[in-house]
Amino acid sequence: MREPEKRLLLELLKDSSLPVSKLAKRVGISRQTASKKIEELKKKGVSFTVRVDPSRLGLETKAYVFINEDPQEEVRRRNEQVILGIPHVSEFHRVFGRYSAVMVVMVRNPEELREVVERIHELKGVRETETFIVHSTVKNDPDAPLVHLLEEEAGG
Repeated sequence: MREPEKRLLLELLKDSSLPVSKLAKRVGISRQTASKKIEELKKKGVSFTVRVDPSRLGLETKAYVFINEDPQEEVRRRNEQVILGIPHVSEFHRVFGRYSAVMVVMVRNPEELREVVERIHELKGVRETETFIVHSTVKNDPDAPLVHLLEEEAGG
């Protein structure tokens, strides 16, 4: 990625709601160039979205559910398909260590969380789960590592 694209991406990460003219000015390129580069970024898979605090919409309970399951690839693939269809699961990761996977679940209340965990226990090959309910969030900034990297590469 070239320097203007990196600087533009950095500005977009900081505030993607800025008009293209302001973004262009901050980056030091023309509005037309900025528009073109934004389109190129979109083609490369960069997306621009709204961030909403889930608790403001009633999703008051967030939990990390660790899953220990049988190692058979076919069983895991089937389980992945089921988990992909559970709307309460916002993230699902395969991990190394004591557990084979971890998922982030956001629900209205502990009762709804229990229902999701029970659904996971019904999957073939699931040996156990361990659930960690978030009681407070100190930092939630998924873009911070990207902003840091881009700022570092830009020299400041």
